[in-house]
Amino acid sequence: MHSPLISGLCLIAGLTLCMPGHAESTLGVRAGGGEGLRLYSLFGRWPSRWLEENLVAPYFSDRVQAYWDLSVERWEGEDSDGEANGTEVFIVGPVVRVNWPSRRLFILLGVQPSYMTHRHIDDDDMGGNIQFTSHAELAWTPVDRLTLGLRGQHTSNSRIYKPNPGMNLASVTLAYNF
Repeated sequence: MHSPLISGLCLIAGLTLCMPGHAESTLGVRAGGGEGLRLYSLFGRWPSRWLEENLVAPYFSDRVQAYWDLSVERWEGEDSDGEANGTEVFIVGPVVRVNWPSRRLFILLGVQPSYMTHRHIDDDDMGGNIQFTSHAELAWTPVDRLTLGLRGQHTSNSRIYKPNPGMNLASVTLAYNF
């Protein structure tokens, strides 16, 4: 493993376990890919009382909750010469959970700033290291401590650099709820 990835994984585990109210926190893994890439991820998610009280509750029902989410992803691909390459992607920001139709089956939505350690991945130049990741996930909690999900995400630089190819990735999620 690469040292930025190890540092990020330790940060996620520490923040998730030490947050106040961690009884509602989640720690999980994702695996998937798309556009010739393989994706591996570790993430932590914990409730954001401030976001919920000030931005969610005044406008939405109690079916909507706000969380902070921190993810460290490893993307792996190959360039046109067949040489392996990869990058770590650090993603942090708010996520909204919509409990629909129930608390056991829900949707997670987010748009978060991201940082890539290498802007060249696969045969693509992502334009720069600063990116934005938008995602939607359909998740199911069959038992209280376990969540399974299917996630689609798009990462691009939102035209702050040229080029702006973007990457569309899909993954499966396995998470433990504290």
